[in-house]
Amino acid sequence: MEYNEIFKTALLLGIFFIFNKICLNLKIFLNDTSISEHKNFVLNNKNKVLITGGFFLILGNMIYQKFFFLNLDNLFYVLIFCVGLFADVYKKFFPLLRILFQILIVFLFIKIFNLMIKDVRISFINSILSKEFISVIFTIFCVIVLINGSNFIDGVNLSTLSYYLLVLIIVFILSKNNYFVLDLNFVKIQIFLLSILLFFNFRNRVYLGDGGVYLVSFITSVILIKFINNNTVISPYFAVLLLWYPCFENLFSIVRRLLSNKKTQQADNCHLHHLIYLFFSKNNITYSSNLTGFLIFSFNFIILNLGYKFYNQTKYLVILIFFSIFIYFCCYLYFRRLLVNK
Repeated sequence: MEYNEIFKTALLLGIFFIFNKICLNLKIFLNDTSISEHKNFVLNNKNKVLITGGFFLILGNMIYQKFFFLNLDNLFYVLIFCVGLFADVYKKFFPLLRILFQILIVFLFIKIFNLMIKDVRISFINSILSKEFISVIFTIFCVIVLINGSNFIDGVNLSTLSYYLLVLIIVFILSKNNYFVLDLNFVKIQIFLLSILLFFNFRNRVYLGDGGVYLVSFITSVILIKFINNNTVISPYFAVLLLWYPCFENLFSIVRRLLSNKKTQQADNCHLHHLIYLFFSKNNITYSSNLTGFLIFSFNFIILNLGYKFYNQTKYLVILIFFSIFIYFCCYLYFRRLLVNK
């Protein structure tokens, strides 16, 4: 590491530690006062954990990107972070209003940068997506599903951070090994920042919060759309596989709530990671939160690395996607049955 990079890292950590100290003294951005019930599921009132992970990502990008404020992309990243920040701070920030802000930001982003999903390797659907209006709606839908699905999986330690770190590392290695078009420096910065956050999250010191989740999922969605559009040899289903877990968690949760006559926008504690965590904690297994996150990460590590080997073979990627969903269902039913019978 060059001296310049060491200085930037020291500056980042120094500012972040001071910021966290101020937050602790002022009792702001703490899990017990601002984090949602969904994310407070594995915590207790004695455990004061800061939800400042999003601030760290913004601050890190400011320090490591030379012309952060001159890059229009970054304006939208800050805006999506602010929407999540309001969700962290104000519990009366209604989910519908939150989604409307998300849609507006994503819409403006894809229109300004002409960043749309146009190829799904199905001729009939591609002909429909060739119409800009349809392509815009489809892209917005995919990004919004990812953002909110990422929020759903962010209920235990390591879960969201390790997942997105894994996704970005796979994309980075694939691009570097095959000379694909990708902003390697930008992706490397995100990997570095997420790695530091993962360490603090593992030690139960910092959480992403809604702001951090919205930010990292939006950044990753932009990276992957550009990656697939600029490298047509890569199957679009490779991106689907990389993001299958948060997206499916969102869609499955909506269906599950509809079937149980619950409001789709109402948060609950019936996600897969909640069931696994509850099973571990009821059996008095120590570090249940970290263990739950690591268990889910381990499965995704195997699946996504298999997908890496078949990044341009749609048939195998689709099989892996359905296999992942099948395992999800099996695990969900298994842990739910164990908890009901216990």
